[in-house]
Amino acid sequence: MEKKILIAVDGSSYSTQALEYIALLFADDPNIRFHLTSCVSGHESIIPSTADRRDSLLPSSENQGKRQTAERYLENATAKLIHLQITPERIHSSVEPSGYDFAATIQRQAENLLMDSILIGRRGLNTLSEMLLGSVSATLLKTCHKIPLWIIDGEVRNRNFLVPVDGSLPSLLAIDHLTHIMEGRQDITLYLFHCLHFLGNTVEATPESFYHLWDKEWCDTHLCDDKNLFHGPTQLLIEAGIPKENIIILPEKSDLEAARSIIRQAEKHQCGTIVIGRRGDGTTKGILGGVSDRTVKNAQDIALWLVG
Repeated sequence: MEKKILIAVDGSSYSTQALEYIALLFADDPNIRFHLTSCVSGHESIIPSTADRRDSLLPSSENQGKRQTAERYLENATAKLIHLQITPERIHSSVEPSGYDFAATIQRQAENLLMDSILIGRRGLNTLSEMLLGSVSATLLKTCHKIPLWIIDGEVRNRNFLVPVDGSLPSLLAIDHLTHIMEGRQDITLYLFHCLHFLGNTVEATPESFYHLWDKEWCDTHLCDDKNLFHGPTQLLIEAGIPKENIIILPEKSDLEAARSIIRQAEKHQCGTIVIGRRGDGTTKGILGGVSDRTVKNAQDIALWLVG
């Protein structure tokens, strides 16, 4: 089954790291297709202006220059992926006219093109910089809940995956997304990890909670009692063609702060990617904020797949 990933490109080193990450995981997977996108801002807005362009105070050469720069970014990114052994027919690209909210443009494009995920390199801005300057990745983190968001921070060199699980619907949706993308892969190792964090809420889920995703018989068999914590996720991965011996269940840990424990486990087991479920935007997340949000803020040199 074909899967499509939208990659935001801006010519920066962060974009390059995102492209290298893609090649690390998917260079040999012909089912993964890539759409490179580069946004251009200015008077060429998402919403067409009713004003006559001849009355514009902005010279047309300025807009043309921005488009040419964006096209150059895309050409270089395409050449980079080809150099990294991704065949040209798997790569598409487009320049997207935008206002000054690139995050909204990227999200809208991903929804229109029915992308399976959005991938973006993070600039590593601290909290103060994000408040003052804004950050596309930070904005997408707040607003993009319908499409899985992949945020690449720094250089990622390992194919191992860490998947925090807690038996909840977001946790199983993260597993479901992982099985969809990595179906049939036998060259990866997956670590399932549960953290007993003191300030977290106990997850209580019954098989009925998942009937809308998987059939009743499957849920009653694999998600009853406490099977939704490790057994259900393991079964989903095995049914997706991932060898059982490549799925490792880590010992449960107790920690005051779950995000810190998740990052520590990822580092310990040399995981290049953390796949984590996230609750809906309107969900109460407690005094310390959501685990996924805190994991994103504190993780370095790692990829994070956030699935809502």
